[in-house]
Amino acid sequence: MIFADLHIHSKYSRATSKDMDVKHLSRFGEMKGLNVIGSGDITHPKWREELRNETEPLGNGVFKSKYNNTLFVLSSEIATIYSQDDKLRRVHHVVLFPDFDVVEQFYDELKIDLYKRGKKCNFSSDGRPIIGMGSVELCEHLFSVSKKNILIPAHIWTPWFSVFGSKSGFDNLNDCYGEFAKDLFALETGLSSDPLMNWRLSSISDKVLVSNSDCHSPFVSRIGRECNVLRGDASDFSYDYLLNALKRKELEFTVEVDPSYGKYHFDGHRNCNVCLNPSESIKIGNKCPVCGRELTIGVLHRVEELADKPEGYKPAKAVPFEYHIPLIEIVSNLVSSGVSTKKVWVIYEALIKKYGNEFNIMFKVSVDDLNNSFANLGSIVKSLRDKSLRVKPGYDGVYGEPVINANVNPQKSIGDF
Repeated sequence: MIFADLHIHSKYSRATSKDMDVKHLSRFGEMKGLNVIGSGDITHPKWREELRNETEPLGNGVFKSKYNNTLFVLSSEIATIYSQDDKLRRVHHVVLFPDFDVVEQFYDELKIDLYKRGKKCNFSSDGRPIIGMGSVELCEHLFSVSKKNILIPAHIWTPWFSVFGSKSGFDNLNDCYGEFAKDLFALETGLSSDPLMNWRLSSISDKVLVSNSDCHSPFVSRIGRECNVLRGDASDFSYDYLLNALKRKELEFTVEVDPSYGKYHFDGHRNCNVCLNPSESIKIGNKCPVCGRELTIGVLHRVEELADKPEGYKPAKAVPFEYHIPLIEIVSNLVSSGVSTKKVWVIYEALIKKYGNEFNIMFKVSVDDLNNSFANLGSIVKSLRDKSLRVKPGYDGVYGEPVINANVNPQKSIGDF
């Protein structure tokens, strides 16, 4: 199997770790069990230069790290901000390219077009460029340069920056992408939703659902926390292999965090520590019960608004998914010590040394073996495999918390405010 995380960032994006470079991505990606990593930020000139210098082109749209066997494909996240139908739209897109020449051509043409329009975009100031251009126009540029370019709407439910987001999104793909909606064959679910939630929309049933980490740090708690599992072996992998697998929905499964773990699963207001499920929010008019301001409407609520299928619906031939919580977070909870402490890292490294990588532990090693290696680890992994691990929901930018020990406070209800 081929584990691929196609959406990350580099150290040249805002609010990212200085260690988001080829060396650290390769190291921690290998510990996680990733075979393929999307480069992220490929429109940034300095990052392109680093990738050229620290990877070896294999001649098939894939670039091998000089530090280990980690493979990279060229990708970026592009943020578009524009006005449509009297509403400000903020939509993010993951784009992938077959080679550096295509990247350079797209980069040059986009800069020229923005200059002609009087639009400013300094591609050197942020690895994730923000451009004043509609989603349709972005598609026009991308696909005119190469039909092999891939566009995947990013984290499609995130309230502030996505195609279906409650704050600035649309109610359907056609309104956002126009004639190009039919040419998009993949959608990124994001941390706050899983396939089970997305299957409830028949309007996107022809798209393959993909998952990626969107990580801003290379550490094992972030990279690969969500990813895609393709059939075959890493030696088979090429850009065309990826392109065809996505077009044909030929994924083995996707790796997902429980959507409650995501930062926008429930509704809420972070400043007042208010977190509510959709039914509770609706009862109080989507207003914060503490300060009276509007709640940030979360992903679960937004899915309920657009869904036309019942909860639990599963389409025929749907790509399976497996739940995952970063192993280092599990260890941290089991020993009641922070993820960045030496105590936790020593245990984590020992487990990786014994079993090869984190995904082996999550999906292959027997529960009994894991319990024998570290108390209760197998039981936690079993609860992930059978999707029974409870997670305190995230909201309004606050991550959810897996309930592994008694230190996690229970979720409040509307009556507690």
